[in-house]
Amino acid sequence: MERREEFEQLKKEYQDIKIPQQGLERIEKAVFMAKKKKRRQHRLTWALSAAAAMALVILPNVNPRAAYAMGNLPVIGGLFKVITVREYDYEDEHNVADIQVPQISAEIQASDGAENGIAQINKSVNEYAAQLEEQFKASMTEQGYNEMTVSYKVVTDTAEWFTLKMEGTAVAASGYEFSRYYNVDKMTGRVIELKDLFKEGADYVTPISEEIKKQMKEQMDAQTASYFLEDDEVTDAFKQIQENQNFYLKEDGSLVIAFDEYEVGPGYIGAPEFVIPGEVVGEIRK
Repeated sequence: MERREEFEQLKKEYQDIKIPQQGLERIEKAVFMAKKKKRRQHRLTWALSAAAAMALVILPNVNPRAAYAMGNLPVIGGLFKVITVREYDYEDEHNVADIQVPQISAEIQASDGAENGIAQINKSVNEYAAQLEEQFKASMTEQGYNEMTVSYKVVTDTAEWFTLKMEGTAVAASGYEFSRYYNVDKMTGRVIELKDLFKEGADYVTPISEEIKKQMKEQMDAQTASYFLEDDEVTDAFKQIQENQNFYLKEDGSLVIAFDEYEVGPGYIGAPEFVIPGEVVGEIRK
């Protein structure tokens, strides 16, 4: 918690850097005009998605393939499909928001375990979206520019795993990227946290953290990236991952650890990800 508070302070100090008013106005105007065009496209997309959702509700007993054809729903796997069921859409002279809220449903009759997993994710997604909406409303301004955009995509969809990623960007004096991953074991329908990949009681935090530090140092030596490491005596040095760190599994089963922008390094590196080799955690994986 202390590291997170220090990070938030560092990010706040960065965002508080003053930009000359004349330059800021030019930037805001350019960004705002670009976003107006984007808003029109989003409204059309939302209208189509809503129509598709209505088709799904009105025709619950229709064959999944027919429902897909009639509603133009993006079927994403043998078990799950995802549609946009709600979109928070706001725009005025200084504030723009577009928060898409997805919902997962079973393409065919699912087991009780799968249905429970789907319901758990949908509940979590709705709560997260509501939290982001409130965050945007609290940051609305009558000067400058404030924006939040949130979308989603399917990261992994195999016979064993399904991962939905909520990804967003918040823009004020500066911008930052953030994300949240929802992982499902298709064999059981369970929502999986990082700890669930490993044997009970196993220390997975230490080997993963050490591997990430190793990769960070390699990238810094190659001058391809920069990170907050203890060796550099920075305030918010990366020490280890959180027990519930963002992650997903690639199609080949490789574990990927994901960070938000500014979480482990300066903004220019974006939102970094680290693939953890199988041999690092092979002995403790389930």
